[in-house]
Amino acid sequence: MLKRLLLLLPVLLLASCTASPAKEVFQALDLSLPEGDVMVDIDTHGGFHGDGESCIVLAFTPEKGADLAEELAVRSDWQALPLGDPSATLMESILSLLEDDGLDYTVPAQGWYWYQDRSPAGHSREFPLNCTIAIYDPQSCQLAYFELDT
Repeated sequence: MLKRLLLLLPVLLLASCTASPAKEVFQALDLSLPEGDVMVDIDTHGGFHGDGESCIVLAFTPEKGADLAEELAVRSDWQALPLGDPSATLMESILSLLEDDGLDYTVPAQGWYWYQDRSPAGHSREFPLNCTIAIYDPQSCQLAYFELDT
């Protein structure tokens, strides 16, 4: 019996260390996000270089969504929609790529967005190689989190 428990211990430890999609979003955006339901979780990353796209959409109750909207409205790193350049062009590309994986998402007309260029320093391309975009829609109380790695 003890041998079986010892064999299961690494599996249990690994499972407890794996971050949930919601926790990944919370940490990346450095927000005090309320508990939300994961509506979409798509990740095409893989292979040797880890290239791919991902999308996590979290839904909140109206009360918790209103709290989040209040926080975003005063944050200097979140901008009011509509998306500016290059975010708008990158968002179109990400949505097009994720369409094949079943994502049906429309950027809301109102709300806030957060953008981060994660490309290596000194890259010489017009658009980022790696980026993260998050969009909060206060009407639906949904937060969408997108990553692009090329």
